[in-house]
Amino acid sequence: MMIYKKSCSKNNRKSKSNLKRQRHKSLNKNTLKKDHKKTNKVSTSPILASKPLSARYILVILFVTAIALIAIYYKSILIYGEQVYHTDLFNSDTLAIQETSTQELEDSKSDEQKYASTHTSIPFNQPFNAVLPVLKNKTSKSAVSELEDIKQNKITEEVIKTEAELKSGQKVDIDSSLMVPDLKTHFDAIDHNKPKAELALPDEPKKIQGDIELPHEPLPIVLTSNDKVFFAGDSLMQGVAPYVKKMLFKQYKIESLDLSKQSTGLAYPSAFDWPKTINDNLIADPSIKLLVVFLGANDPWDFPVKGYVKYAKFKSELWEEHYRLRIESILNSAIEHDVQVLWLAAPCMRKPKLNSGMVYLNNLYKSELEKVQQHFLTTNELLGCTYEKFSNFIETDKAKIKVRVDDGVHFTPTGQKILAKAIMEKIIYKELEDTHSD
Repeated sequence: MMIYKKSCSKNNRKSKSNLKRQRHKSLNKNTLKKDHKKTNKVSTSPILASKPLSARYILVILFVTAIALIAIYYKSILIYGEQVYHTDLFNSDTLAIQETSTQELEDSKSDEQKYASTHTSIPFNQPFNAVLPVLKNKTSKSAVSELEDIKQNKITEEVIKTEAELKSGQKVDIDSSLMVPDLKTHFDAIDHNKPKAELALPDEPKKIQGDIELPHEPLPIVLTSNDKVFFAGDSLMQGVAPYVKKMLFKQYKIESLDLSKQSTGLAYPSAFDWPKTINDNLIADPSIKLLVVFLGANDPWDFPVKGYVKYAKFKSELWEEHYRLRIESILNSAIEHDVQVLWLAAPCMRKPKLNSGMVYLNNLYKSELEKVQQHFLTTNELLGCTYEKFSNFIETDKAKIKVRVDDGVHFTPTGQKILAKAIMEKIIYKELEDTHSD
């Protein structure tokens, strides 16, 4: 019995001590776990903060940003193209074109000399009868034939008028100067200050026996030193007008008004209103007798129309209707103030889209000018190109002359002078009659 008690007591002691040890160990483990968790919480945050973004995540962010930027850029281009007036001729550097380098000026001078050597010039300061043989020998025989046709048409009109007066029993008064072969007497008989309305705006084409329609030809442009020429247009006119202005004053003492302005046209009157500007100046200066227009290169775009939410698309019926009205407004202002019009056709362009736009616009100009019998001057033949084939040069037997700059739109000084001379050839100078002579 004693032995058993002792053993039990020993076992009890051992078990108690074991329990205490186990508790102590468990407490130590728990404290260690808690401390480890705290250290983990504290240590993970800087690890996460310092951990770099994955390459895939960066690429996704960059891709989304690029798409957003492209969308914004595209939309801004559309807004700029529709609402902001287009800079002249596809934003070509106007200053670089206008301020031609010294080398280009030297080249243009040499080109001008080459052109002068291959083309005979017309002595504009001589009387028209003296100039006529030069015109006949020159390649521009169409000018002579045009004048002869006008004379023939005038004679036919007088014959018709005479027959009508004979039938009605009225007094017959035949203008004998029209029967004289001298063309100068014919032009002297024309009162250029007061052109007849029935010749400028005919209701029906004149007819002779056999119901043959006579062609409607514009009256010749006859100016005196008391008359003034008005130039309207964009940057293309800005290069040509100064040369014509200088020639007019040097040869005929005719004053000019040059209001040509770059980046202008008829498509955006909110940016610059040419019909209003022309009308205001014709009212302000009654001495203006010739309006020279050179427009179109800034117009082949969609434009807003009052009362419509969407823009009128270029070449659409709505677009053409409003554009024709603007052309008519200019022509009506000129006719109302007894002013003749010489409209230059937009030349061929290097860029196909712009070139096709010029073809379309020229058809509108020509058709409207034919309605009121005003002058339309084509320019491609003068510049040595066609709408099917663009060229910067005029090729002759002796030389190759550069007439267009590298942008495929504007002209070199030589090209500007060629167009200026073509305008001058359309003008017939008439000496003022001496009212004080006996």
